Formats: sequence, structure tokens, C-alpha cells
Amino acid sequence: MILVFLAQGFEEIEALTCIDILRRGGLEVKSVSIHQEKMVEGAHGIQVQADLLFDEIPLDAEALILPGGMPGTLNLKAHQGLCTLLLSFADRKDKTLAAICAAPSIFGELGLLKNKKATCYPGFENQLTEAH
Repeated sequence: MILVFLAQGFEEIEALTCIDILRRGGLEVKSVSIHQEKMVEGAHGIQVQADLLFDEIPLDAEALILPGGMPGTLNLKAHQGLCTLLLSFADRKDKTLAAICAAPSIFGELGLLKNKKATCYPGFENQLTEAH
């Protein structure tokens, strides 16, 4: 299962396009609200009802996707449970982490980019600590 995390202010096209394309490809994808309610509002005012709350996520997830957007990226970064989950996935060969736009800055701040290639939204390069 692939989990796409939604925080208030997420970039709608980044989250919803990932969910749409992966589901069309036959993969099981669930959207996850990091807040206390499933309804999450994107950066451009589009409200999306997540499939799950953070506390409901399955332990067998294979991949985690972080869409960017502001202030969505900051809200994802501030969620301690999500940061702990990202750290637990980091060194596992059977798990995948992905981030779009400004969200790779979260990986940089957590120290997950050492000796890895990374790209991000212009202006966030200095937060991709130790990346190539």
C-alpha cells in the first residue's frame, strides 16, 4: 500500500495527481490526513476528504509520498509522528520514500539525503542537506 500524506495547505495537483495515476495503474493508494479530521484544505482552497487519519495508517505500507505546497510542507514537517515514520522507513530496502516540490526539504532536515540525489522547488536547495 502507498500512503499520500495530506496537511492543511498541501499542493492539490501534486497530491491528487499521484493518487489518481497510481490508482489507475492498479496500485492500492490511501490518502492520510495528519490532522484530527479527514477533511483537509489544499493551498488553493480545494477540500479533500482523506481516506485515513494518521492514527489509522496500516503498518504494512510500502511507500510514503509527501506532496509539497505551502503551508502544507511546514505542517507535514511539524508532525512528529510523521517524522518518526519517515525515519523508520529511511534505511529499509523494502520501503520507498518520495517527496515533491518543497517537501524534499523535510528529508533534508531529517538527515535522510546523505549521498543521495535530490531535487526540489527553487529556493529550497539549501535545505537538501548532504544531497548531491
